[in-house]
Amino acid sequence: MPYLDGTRTSTLAMDHTQDVTITFINPIGIAIPPTWEDQYLDKHTDFTFSNHLGFSGSIAVSGTSYGINATTWGWDLKAVVTVNNGHGATQVTTVTIASGTSTAYFAYGSATYAGAFSASVGTDKLWDVAEASFSSSVAPTRFPSLTSYTWYERSTVGSTATCSLSVGGSTVTATNTVSATRQTANYKASLSASGFCTGPQTHNFGVTNIKVNGTTVPDITHAQTKGMQSATEWSLSLEGEVDAFGIYQSGSGTISTTICLARAVSIVGRIRAWEGAYPDNLNVFVTGYDGGTRTVTSSGGSYGGQDTFNDYSVSTTLTDPVVGTASLSTSLNDVPEWISAALSTTGLTTNGDSDNDNRVLFRGFRYNGWSIAETNNRVIGLTGNDRLYAPYEGMSGYRYLAIQIKAQSGTNQTGYIELTDYHGNTKRWQVVAPTTSYSTVTLDLCSPDIWSLGALPATEDKDNPYPRKNTTSSSYAGSESVDTAYWGITSCQRLRVSSGSIDIGTTTLVYTNTDSTYVPDTFTAQYERITPAIVSESGTTTYFYGRRYWQQDRDGRTEEESDVWWQMTVGGATGVTTYSVDPVTISELCDQINASDNSIVRHPGWVATNSVAYPAGATCSVSQPPLRDCFLNGVTGYSTWLRGGGILATPNATSGTDFAYGHQLAQGTIVAQTLFDRINGNFPPDLNDPFDVNGGTDSGLYLPAGSLLRGIAHGALLDNAGDPLTSGKVNLLLTSTSANRGTDSTIDAEGRYYTSTPWGLGESNHTVTYSTSTIGLLPLHTSHRFRSWFREQELAGVCVSAAVAPNQRSCYAVIESGAVALHFADGPNATNFVMTLTSITDASCVHIAYDPTSAKSRLYIVVEASANSIVSYYTEDEGVTVSMAVTVTGSGNDASVAINPMGKRIVLYHHSNDLYRVIYDPQGNVVTAASIIVTGGVQNGKTAIAWRLGTWYAYYRDGGSSLIQISSIDDGETWS
Repeated sequence: MPYLDGTRTSTLAMDHTQDVTITFINPIGIAIPPTWEDQYLDKHTDFTFSNHLGFSGSIAVSGTSYGINATTWGWDLKAVVTVNNGHGATQVTTVTIASGTSTAYFAYGSATYAGAFSASVGTDKLWDVAEASFSSSVAPTRFPSLTSYTWYERSTVGSTATCSLSVGGSTVTATNTVSATRQTANYKASLSASGFCTGPQTHNFGVTNIKVNGTTVPDITHAQTKGMQSATEWSLSLEGEVDAFGIYQSGSGTISTTICLARAVSIVGRIRAWEGAYPDNLNVFVTGYDGGTRTVTSSGGSYGGQDTFNDYSVSTTLTDPVVGTASLSTSLNDVPEWISAALSTTGLTTNGDSDNDNRVLFRGFRYNGWSIAETNNRVIGLTGNDRLYAPYEGMSGYRYLAIQIKAQSGTNQTGYIELTDYHGNTKRWQVVAPTTSYSTVTLDLCSPDIWSLGALPATEDKDNPYPRKNTTSSSYAGSESVDTAYWGITSCQRLRVSSGSIDIGTTTLVYTNTDSTYVPDTFTAQYERITPAIVSESGTTTYFYGRRYWQQDRDGRTEEESDVWWQMTVGGATGVTTYSVDPVTISELCDQINASDNSIVRHPGWVATNSVAYPAGATCSVSQPPLRDCFLNGVTGYSTWLRGGGILATPNATSGTDFAYGHQLAQGTIVAQTLFDRINGNFPPDLNDPFDVNGGTDSGLYLPAGSLLRGIAHGALLDNAGDPLTSGKVNLLLTSTSANRGTDSTIDAEGRYYTSTPWGLGESNHTVTYSTSTIGLLPLHTSHRFRSWFREQELAGVCVSAAVAPNQRSCYAVIESGAVALHFADGPNATNFVMTLTSITDASCVHIAYDPTSAKSRLYIVVEASANSIVSYYTEDEGVTVSMAVTVTGSGNDASVAINPMGKRIVLYHHSNDLYRVIYDPQGNVVTAASIIVTGGVQNGKTAIAWRLGTWYAYYRDGGSSLIQISSIDDGETWS
């Protein structure tokens, strides 16, 4: 089904001239004949001019003689003119071009005449768009599929086709209305001519001003001479002679010429390494140039090349009465079937890129794709200190939640605000209400103080929100995505004050920085976009996939949607795995942006609106639907076309073509631009710049091309308190060689970073590093940015204590802003620590010890509170929850704790220059109450206690600051 891109009037025209002589014989037979009857002069050329859109016109010269009276006779020099308008109308007319009378035996009828050929008809400018089908047995590897544009013209039904040929002041015309017979334009002019010249004279025939659609056909270098005869592609110059016996001899010639308008084409391309110019040289193979393939080199991410396609064939034959006959042919047809381009796979491999990323897509028609807008300061409903949302409140895509808080009484009241996500997991933030009047605190939803699923990690590599829950299948496999520590809150089922004498008021989702990126991901970065569906009746499971295209980023919190979906169905009676592909149109992508899942807003604050509707009624159900309405719209147009698939080409009056890219764009109207792999080489040569991508003087077909390669790491840096860092350095390293593939040390106010040149190599393993922490990208995918978050876990805070669990997991504890923070080694070498900020507050110092008899790796936490009390806690889940506080003493400091292999625990501390100890059994019961083991002379300062081979050892400093060791061999009862 061709799309109609407007109409025009197409034409074919030329001028012709020749001199003609015919010898007429007396028809009444009363004159005396000459001595030699063959001494007659004759010259003329019969010809047919034709081609473009089936037009043709021909002239055949003839003559007649007739008697007038007994002595006088007359003659008429005539031309039989035939015209065909190519659409069913033909007119044949005999035109008299000269007349005369004679009384002689013969007479020469001569004339020099000129005339013109002109033809016209309305034509439809048409586009065929062909897309290769996707396999049902093999997973897709690219989108869009191989797309071919065929651009051509056909005569318009209902238009008037007219063809005229004039000679000697008379015009013959054939005309009618185009109906079923339609011609396809070929932009050619053809001449078939046969001429001769007899006797001592010359004959000249020529066709000039040959134009197709008002454009002069190319001048072909073709000139033949044979004896006294000569010819070009459009003319004959013939000469006869008289031989030695006085006999008239003839020279003759034929012409067979077809010449097409020249087709000029220009490719200008860009290769991008993520958002920068591709830094390495790379060959690009342009198929269709130079009669085959031309290699052009991209330098600095730019390349280009021009070519002109010619199609002509000329053959002339000359016969000279003296030197004989000769023929000359000149021809060229380098018009390719298709014009396409591809990156060199060898060059990609040499540069370290994936050789599968060699596709080059041309940019085509532009139109407004969609408008997208977002709302800041999005107020969330409900009141009170415990809010249950039904449906759950969508918070996806927001990093910050501004909450009004106030103290219920007094000042500087500490409390915890807790959010419960859609899985029932919780995140908590400690806040301080200054007064009993409302003030606003801003929670960083991507940096909680406490996370119910475990310690706060040093790194996080959650890169997308998938899989989402399959809302169309009641039976599905697997689990939907979990909000990780630094991912934020996708949707909130509960918001409450979990502890503290505070109240909360208005809650508002806010952002500081926001943008959207339109870049098609590689298919190697596929993800399950929703949970699989199980059909028990057939025993099949269907998996649903997608690739990233639109990605929003608010202050480092990302969300995204796909431009293409595909699914894989496995199992069942046949056991055959099948695939199907579902392109996402612009309108459908709008639906995804505006969607609610189980009544939960998926992308809160965003509204997307399709810009061009699909026409109503029968507009698009005709045989040639209008291109601008039925192809370039948001209902059938692919979402991949938004921002030209990541590279948008527009005209520039100075440079010719501007390129703009799809990275980090503001809200507003986003232009769409179609994408295709190839276009027919026999395109209409005189319709310049059909895609409106050249801003200079148009002189042919312009094909802007683009390729997106490489990738980056991006994310945020947090300090050990969870606040954004504004300094630091992140490196993206190629794993195999440790070569640096990009760095960023310009961290913004939200802690965000983006690695840069020379960019990560597609489909190769990389490592993202910050300080001593690392994240593996295995591999880094082409045209993909990987979310990688880091939180500092280095020793920080005050009053550090360390212990090793029975499973050899290392832990250290510090006090951070009055709270106990536990740091757990994420590997065997005590690197990549992950942190849990416990709910233990009002602490000034901490000491920890593992119970070796506990199956749950119970960790005891002894805390010195601000009122000089000493309190003991324990945790069995690495600080996510802690036990109730047990008071060791109401007056003491410098505590320490140790546990022997049998589970007996001793807490050591000093008070009023005395050293105390309390003994607990494995069940936590007090065996020996707090009592003095060293009287007097104990200096303020840290104490320590340990057990070894049946003996307890205690350490303190005396009044002279000497380090004193004492020991007990009776389980801590007596010391010496």
